[in-house]
Amino acid sequence: MPICTNCGAQQPDGAAFCDECGTKLGEANPSPTLSAFANKPQFTPTAVVTTCHVCGTSTVPGEAYCDNCGAALGLASPAPPPQTAAPAPPPTVIAPTPAQTGAPACSNCGALLGSGSNFCDMCGTLVSTPAPAVVPAPPLAATIVSPAVSAPPPPVPAPAPVERYSPGAVIQGYLVVQSTNATISFPPGRTEITIGREDPVSNVFPEVDLTDHGGDEGGVSRQHARILLQGSQIFMQDLNSTNYTHVNQQRVSPGQSFPLGDGDEIRLGRVKLNFYCT
Repeated sequence: MPICTNCGAQQPDGAAFCDECGTKLGEANPSPTLSAFANKPQFTPTAVVTTCHVCGTSTVPGEAYCDNCGAALGLASPAPPPQTAAPAPPPTVIAPTPAQTGAPACSNCGALLGSGSNFCDMCGTLVSTPAPAVVPAPPLAATIVSPAVSAPPPPVPAPAPVERYSPGAVIQGYLVVQSTNATISFPPGRTEITIGREDPVSNVFPEVDLTDHGGDEGGVSRQHARILLQGSQIFMQDLNSTNYTHVNQQRVSPGQSFPLGDGDEIRLGRVKLNFYCT
């Protein structure tokens, strides 16, 4: 029977490791010699046999190490508990989508909303009421609008001439300057009355002199216009003045006889007067 070179214990035939100290048999150990263990009492194996928990080799009770693999005996880890089958997971229930049920869904978590719900039961989000769809109005047919053509204003009719004069009569009346309210009487016994500015150098002496009534700065010519009696009517004529003659805001062309009525406005250049009959 082999003897362990480490502890000197007698080993059974065929053992690869010492059952006392676990040393692999056959290896030299410089520690104690065989004579040191000659008087050590030997262990006699009993008839009770166990097995190694590592390699399954039969072992004698009391041995500290397996004779075959050298595993420490008595330190075997407890056998693992039998495995039990894991419970089967519950079947997956696929909830219908809002599109399949037609019910409204939460815009935040997608949960189905109950009828009349103001808040989501799952996340508490305020339920927004969808705005009604706006149906666009059909396009209006293009209407071509032609620009309005304004008709020319109707001509202002000339005032009716004064017909109070009999044949052979003379002009009777006066002028009133609008800026000063001054009255300028007509000289008696006249059928024609010239209106302008007096200029002795040019030997011009009109019957109505407007020099002292703003005629010079108002643009009145020396011989600006004429009031004349033709038949039973009174007319106004422009004597080719520089700044024109107007009756009731209508320009009188040179040489034209424009009817003149009681109260009419006469404008010579920028000087405005009113004609009155007596």
